[in-house]
Amino acid sequence: MNVRKLVALSFCGVGLSIASLAMAQQVVKKGSEAPKTLGQAGHRAHGENTDHMLATCVAIGNQEEVAIAKFAADKAQHKDVKEFAAMLVKDHQAFNEKLQKFAPEATQDGYLMEKDATTVDGDRRTSKTKPKAPTSESGSIQQTSATKENSEGEQLDLVQLHRELAEECIQSAKMGMSHKDKSEFDECFIGYQIAMHAGMKNKLTVFERHVSEDLKQVLAAGRETTEMHMKKAEQIMKKLAIADSSTAKKDRSDDSK
Repeated sequence: MNVRKLVALSFCGVGLSIASLAMAQQVVKKGSEAPKTLGQAGHRAHGENTDHMLATCVAIGNQEEVAIAKFAADKAQHKDVKEFAAMLVKDHQAFNEKLQKFAPEATQDGYLMEKDATTVDGDRRTSKTKPKAPTSESGSIQQTSATKENSEGEQLDLVQLHRELAEECIQSAKMGMSHKDKSEFDECFIGYQIAMHAGMKNKLTVFERHVSEDLKQVLAAGRETTEMHMKKAEQIMKKLAIADSSTAKKDRSDDSK
């Protein structure tokens, strides 16, 4: 596969991972600044907010994977690629089911794009609604590190930013792959999945260090599935490369006759 194709398709995955890690950094920083006088209830609420935020990041990544895999399942030509896309849909939806109690909004079907009405302004799409903020046991909204002031003093919702980035990645991935011919589509999709799952593995590895034991177990299981997906994608890529090589040799043989 052409390296430039893989690099181009990897940008969204890398960008999303960077956004996730930046968000994690804010969570850790916020945690280090938490007042020592919070008390047991306050510390519990703070931990729940951290779980909610990081689980939301992972759920958004799962939603992105499901959307792209569904698209690829209809377009792919190779049997192994079709089966792999179907497996991704099933496994990432199952992962979100496990995350539901930590991030109830982001794990809902249609959370990306389909759920919210959007406006189009050139190439910029702006979601009209935002995810609900986590609440304490008393029902009051908790301030979390998902919100940060930008250079102009405005409140920047990092979760919403993460969400919009995932939506943009879905659109760009679909657009980029739609223009490929049959064999190139399969290679581009598998190359994209290798890059995305490498990023997801790193994300889960980091997030496991900063969440509750309950969520840590869920993320660890998700990381194992992610590693399995990545190995499967690499195996399929090798098979596609061999098929391309055989086709190229046949074409050269036919041309020489």
